[in-house]
Amino acid sequence: MKNVFLATVAAGVFAAGASNAATLTFEGYSHGDVINSITLEGGVIATVTARGNSSSSPNEAWIFDTSLSGTRDPDLEAPFTTDGENYDIHTGNALIIQENSHTADDDGRGGWIHFSFSQAINFLGFDFLDDGDVSVTDNNDNTTVVGTPRGSAFDNFFTSSGLLDWTNVTELTFNFGRDSGAIDNISYEIAPVPLPASLLLLLAGMGALGVASRGRTIA
Repeated sequence: MKNVFLATVAAGVFAAGASNAATLTFEGYSHGDVINSITLEGGVIATVTARGNSSSSPNEAWIFDTSLSGTRDPDLEAPFTTDGENYDIHTGNALIIQENSHTADDDGRGGWIHFSFSQAINFLGFDFLDDGDVSVTDNNDNTTVVGTPRGSAFDNFFTSSGLLDWTNVTELTFNFGRDSGAIDNISYEIAPVPLPASLLLLLAGMGALGVASRGRTIA
């Protein structure tokens, strides 16, 4: 196990798309990496914290490689299915709440993973794995729930990616309640930074001066 800090700037893989959208896929990490911070596009820093409900939880977010077999958590081993169909869903790495200090294993009693962004983002969606559910809430109290009824016989894949449009988000919490699971493919775009009011007034004043100058030249 190794800790991954801000020094690993390019560890997250980002896929550019329309409207400057990007996707955090966690593919640049290794199974068992502890995630504390991630650098997003444009140099935006996402600070990552987690808390599990098990007494043995180290209260950390870890990387789980779903392509592996024989892990401590077979529910997160690919392939995944959606409503009992499409058994060929392979997702690669995902982010979990770690249950113990040993090899990656998501906390079966749930907990939460929290992202704090150094600059506001527009949150567009995410993917969720396993047979529980997760409730996502941002700093503006927008909330959505992704998941499946308890007791499902399948390892499930659910996505809200591309379906959400939460703007100017600086805090984002993925709450697993009392269930296990993992998140992946966080879709976002960097929110534009508004110009300060003083700068807008300065630009307006410069424009007015330009108009007045042209008027005098014509006269």
